[in-house]
Amino acid sequence: MNLIDRYVREVGKHLPAKSREDIEKELKSTLEDMLEDRIEQSGRPRDEAMEIELLKEYGAPEKVAETYYPNQYLIGPRMFPMFKMILKIVGIVLSVMAIVGIMVGLGRVGFAGREFAQVLMQKVFDYAGAAITAFGNIVLVFAILERTISDSEIKGLKLNEEWDPAKLPDEEQPDTIKRGDLIAGVIFGFAGLVLLNFYPEIFGMPLNFNDDTNWYFIPVLSEAFFRFVPWINVVFLAQIGLDLYLIRQNAWSTVSRVAKILIEAAGLAITIMLLRIPNIIGFSPESFNNLPIQADDASRVMEILNYIFPFILVIVLIVQGIELAKAVYRFWKVNYKVK
Repeated sequence: MNLIDRYVREVGKHLPAKSREDIEKELKSTLEDMLEDRIEQSGRPRDEAMEIELLKEYGAPEKVAETYYPNQYLIGPRMFPMFKMILKIVGIVLSVMAIVGIMVGLGRVGFAGREFAQVLMQKVFDYAGAAITAFGNIVLVFAILERTISDSEIKGLKLNEEWDPAKLPDEEQPDTIKRGDLIAGVIFGFAGLVLLNFYPEIFGMPLNFNDDTNWYFIPVLSEAFFRFVPWINVVFLAQIGLDLYLIRQNAWSTVSRVAKILIEAAGLAITIMLLRIPNIIGFSPESFNNLPIQADDASRVMEILNYIFPFILVIVLIVQGIELAKAVYRFWKVNYKVK
C-alpha cells in the first residue's frame, strides 16, 4: 500500500461511514491526478519523496476530513481521546458503585420473594438512569468545551509540529500494543491478587434484616474454591508478567502470542473445573445459624445464591472463550494467513 492509499484511508477514519467510500474515491483520484501533473512538470519518476511532498502540501488527514464536514462534530477529533478516557473512568466507577448498591440493597430486604425482585429491578433501573445521566452530562460538557476552548488551550495538542506523511500507519499493524489497556490490566491484576490472597473475607454477602443497626456477613467462597487459589494466582501472575513484558517490548511477538493463548486456555480450564465442582460457594444451612431468619427464608436465599454464582461463572466462561478465540485468531492471522 503506497503513501497515497494510506493517506486516503487515514482521512476516511475521520469521516461518517455513509459517505466515507465515495469521498475516499474522490480524494484518491484528486491526489493521483495532482501527482501525475507533478511528474509531467518535473520530469521526475514517481517516488515516495514526491508523494510525501504532495501530501505535506495537501494537509494532515484530520484537517482534510474537516473540510468535507466542517463543524459537524458534536465532539471533534481533538477532544475525543480525552472524552473517551473520562467516559471509561466514569463507567467503571458507576459499575462498581452499582454492584455494591445491589448487594447492600438486597441485604436489607433479606432476599424475601417479591421484595428481592423489586429491589433488584429498582437497582438495575437506577444504574441505567445514572449511566444515561452521566453520559449525557459528559457529552454536554465536552460539546461545550469543543466550541469554547481554542486549540492552544488544549494540553498535549501538537499544533506547531510539522505533519509527516511518512509516519502514516500501514494498512495493518497486528503487532501494535495498546499500552493504556496493558497498564490497566497490570493494576487490576495486582488488585485482584491482593484481595484474593490477603482479604478473602471481602468476597461475601452483607445482609440486613429490617434492622439498620445489625448487619450480618456471609462468606461466599468455600474451602473447595480456595483450593484453586494457587492456580488462579499462577494465571494472574502470568498475565501480569506478559503485560509487563509487552509494555517493555512495545509490540507483540510470536512468543508473546503463544503465551497469551496458554494463559487464556489455563484461565478457561480453571473456570470449567470450578463449574463442575459442587458446593463451590460457601453458603450452607450453617451459614444462617446465627442470623434472625426463618428456615424457609434461609432455604430460599440459598437457592437463589446457588444459582447466581454459577451464572456469574458462565459469563466469565463466555468472556474467556471469546478472548481465547481472539488470541488464537490473531496468532493464526499473523503467522499463517496467506497475504
